[in-house]
This record gives sequence, C-alpha cells and structure tokens, in this order.
Amino acid sequence: MRRVVISLGAMLLATVLLPSRASATTYSFNLGPPNTAENFLGRTIRVTGSGTFDTGAKSVVASGSFTTFFANGSRIHSGTWQATAFTSFDPFGGPNPGLQGGVLKITITLFPDDAPPITGLPMTVTCLVNAPSGFTEDEGTTVADFTEKTGGRTLFHLQD
Repeated sequence: MRRVVISLGAMLLATVLLPSRASATTYSFNLGPPNTAENFLGRTIRVTGSGTFDTGAKSVVASGSFTTFFANGSRIHSGTWQATAFTSFDPFGGPNPGLQGGVLKITITLFPDDAPPITGLPMTVTCLVNAPSGFTEDEGTTVADFTEKTGGRTLFHLQD
C-alpha cells in the first residue's frame, strides 16, 4: 500500500512539475502585402515575410525582406531579416484556424545587403481579427524604432 501511495504521489508531482505539451500551440503568420512603419525621423521600413512559432516551446522560425527609406523616399538599405527569439504571443482567437488574431513579439536580426547585421531588434506583429473591444493598436508590424504603423496586413493561422 505504501508503494502505491508513493507511486501515485510521484506521478502527481511529475504531472504538476513537468511542462505539458497539451498547452503548447503552434501558429504560422504572414506579412502581406508589405507592412510599413515610420520612425520619429520620418523614415520608413517596409517588411515582408512569414514564419511559425510555438507558444509552449517559446520558439520561432521566421524570415523575410526589408527596405528602409529616408523621409524623402530614397532608399537607405535593403536586405533580409530573420527571427532570433520568441518573446510573447497574446492570442485573440478567431472564427476558424485560418483566421486568427493576436499580438506577436519576437526579436530579429536585419541583414542589410551593404552593411553589417543589426542584431537584437524587437518586432511586433499585430492582427486585429477578433481583437477585444477597447483594443487600440493598429494592424501591422513594427521594427525597433519604426513604431508608427502606416500600412499592410497580417494574419495568424492556428496549426494545431
């Protein structure tokens, strides 16, 4: 009897302490058409891309392209970006797995074609599908100090 109690206690403890894959959720996302945001100097970043992330594993695999522009519209840099870390995801849900909303925060590296990589930049992707009442953010994507969203659409897709 004592062994049964100890075994049951150990199983209960393992259930409480070990992470559960049942709570993990995998999503994919798309930025399209290109998303744009402006910084305090009037410069603009245009980003495209897609990826997947797992809220349980706190992992992300995502990449795309970017171009930055001066306020007068002339190009500063073009290149690619790649996600390097998952920060958080606040899901809004949606009418079906292919139409989901939420706010994704990740860390990225920019790889300009003509300059060294720029690491550790925050990226926030916001999709307004099923957004709660009172939510005041705009749809789109921000990168580093390019925080004023000026265009584009985003969409999350529930994978499991």
